[in-house]
Amino acid sequence: MKILKGLFCSKKQENSITDHRQSKRYDIMLKLNYFEPVSQCHGESFTKNISKRGLRFPVNSKLAKGSILEMQVEDPNADRLLSFEGEVVWSGELVGSDDIDSTRYEIGVNLLKNRLF
Repeated sequence: MKILKGLFCSKKQENSITDHRQSKRYDIMLKLNYFEPVSQCHGESFTKNISKRGLRFPVNSKLAKGSILEMQVEDPNADRLLSFEGEVVWSGELVGSDDIDSTRYEIGVNLLKNRLF
């Protein structure tokens, strides 16, 4: 699925730091909805960055590594949502307010079947 291909140029960056990741990350905010069926955890968020095979975004509840999420991501080129499933590959607490009720987390999700672009 090549839905976001037009947003990115393929120019090589000079003086780039060696990155051992499989895909380049792009800092882009896309609206998304997520749902974790086992815990019934769900919410709305915005991506912090994306790659061909994954997403990074904040969530309200702690999600365990290995959790499978159902996600709907906005298509910035059309008025529609795209459905994906992904596995949480890392999770961390966001440092911020001292208010314990506002604890937020950030997760990295690897897409299971589709690619974003």
